[in-house]
Amino acid sequence: MLTEAGRFLRRIALPVVATALAVIGLGLLVTRVLDGVWPISGEDDLERTFEAHRSGGWDAVSDVLSALSGWGAVTAVTIAAAALAFAAYRSWRAPLFLVGAVAAQTLIFVLARIFVERDRPDVVPLDDLPGHGSYPSGNTGAALALYGGIAILLSARIGGRVGRWVWRVLCLLVPVAVGLARVYRGDSHPTDVIAAIASAAAALAIMNSAVLSPRSVWGGPGGNLRHTGDGHVPRAALVVNPIKLDSADDRARIDKIMAEAGWAPPLWLETTVEDPGAGVTRTAVAEGVDLVVVAGGDGTVRECAGALAGTGVPLAVVPSGTGNLLARNLGLPIDLADAVHVAVHGRDRAIDLGAIDPDEPGGEIRHFTAMAGIGLDAAMVADAPDALKKKVGWPAYAVSATRHLRDARMRVTLRIDDGPPITRRARMVLVGNVGALQAGMQLLPGAEPDDGMLDVVVFAPYGMTGWAHATLRVVGRRRRDEPHAPDRQLRRRPIEHFTGRKVEVETARPEPRELDGDPIGPGTRLAVHVRPGVLTVRVPDGVVALRPESRAEPFPAAPPEFAPEPGNPAASSSAPAAT
Repeated sequence: MLTEAGRFLRRIALPVVATALAVIGLGLLVTRVLDGVWPISGEDDLERTFEAHRSGGWDAVSDVLSALSGWGAVTAVTIAAAALAFAAYRSWRAPLFLVGAVAAQTLIFVLARIFVERDRPDVVPLDDLPGHGSYPSGNTGAALALYGGIAILLSARIGGRVGRWVWRVLCLLVPVAVGLARVYRGDSHPTDVIAAIASAAAALAIMNSAVLSPRSVWGGPGGNLRHTGDGHVPRAALVVNPIKLDSADDRARIDKIMAEAGWAPPLWLETTVEDPGAGVTRTAVAEGVDLVVVAGGDGTVRECAGALAGTGVPLAVVPSGTGNLLARNLGLPIDLADAVHVAVHGRDRAIDLGAIDPDEPGGEIRHFTAMAGIGLDAAMVADAPDALKKKVGWPAYAVSATRHLRDARMRVTLRIDDGPPITRRARMVLVGNVGALQAGMQLLPGAEPDDGMLDVVVFAPYGMTGWAHATLRVVGRRRRDEPHAPDRQLRRRPIEHFTGRKVEVETARPEPRELDGDPIGPGTRLAVHVRPGVLTVRVPDGVVALRPESRAEPFPAAPPEFAPEPGNPAASSSAPAAT
């Protein structure tokens, strides 16, 4: 368990020091090893060219740019921009990001100046500056850290991709112009400017990861504390898989974070073999808790999610398993302390659940948050050695998969939204509520957890060529739009995608099946339907956090062979998008 000091070192201090060392190393290389060697020797010619083309107008422009990037102007603009950012976002994360980026760049600049001495260009300068200390260009680095940071914050508030990119380019032109002005005025070498730009870009990346990233909650709650005006003190229930989270230090840390946020001491509940999570979750709801925090793997999360469906009580996840598929797809932090911060300071998001019809009449309906599957994926998770999973995590599934690559393909009949049957010979069929697997692979690149739809992939590679093609399609996260391909061609493709609200998969013989990475026993049928928006999940506050779009590409148009029948709107969701 990381302490606050440990988290600070890992996320900010160590990356900043590493960046400073890289900048210092580059400076020593330029001044001691490459001095007089091309292309460093060519900088003198460029600087003399600038000197020869000076004019009164360009002198004035460069003077203004230097003033805008000076210590006094940068300090004043940083303070003003930080105040405006706080007012706009109602969160400390935005100003903390901006101030931290400028401060980190300043620290890198100071450390580099201590260890690297470089004479200023051998031209007549326009500024009265000391002869030593041109590396790196302080004005250029400060300008990029400040105005680049402003561009990042404002682009999150501007609608439209074109508008965002126009604003970013306008803001980033300022540090570029400042760098050219410093060379023009004889204050810096081109490599001084390049080193400053690199260090400032690193400072922005470090602070973005530590403060603005959806996997971080530094900078405060962002105005989303769950306190009410009637004096009610919120209370959470901690549903814990003791195999996954058994450290007294971790539990003490969770208690401390909740106490500091003004929450009552949590209700601690442990899962058992007999009750993997649903029963204790119902107990928590009966106790009237405001939040259920699940510390466990995908199986524990699935059980708790099913029990919370339709109750309105939010679910927060402290990922502690091998896959953590729901957490990864929702951008939830993996670090325990960060995950608990999200639980008490995040926002609520309604997502769908997948529901599995029972095999026997009167049986219990089971739910999944990420994926359900039949075939190769289920055999893979069933055979993954527990000892190997504890040591290496999700790569253990890849080891298990190699044992089943030569298994016979299944005879599959697929029905979507009561549409016509689709027959295939496949390795596996996956029905997903989300799209990403481990390592960022998008097996269902169009799946969204709150679109009221289920996404289906039929995985049917044949031979080495088929496996290679399928792997490229998954890694590339692309779908080929060929809407007029006949069904006989679709049958030969290694991957096909479909969408619908109800999905029924039948196989000719019993095949392994799984829910969210847990085997549920072999069977010949997997009938799934979606329950839209029935689960509320606590996620990072999205006002400041910047997260790339999870949807890779939209689904292509429906082929005529599978076009919906007139008067049957549900069938429109079952049109396949073959890949």
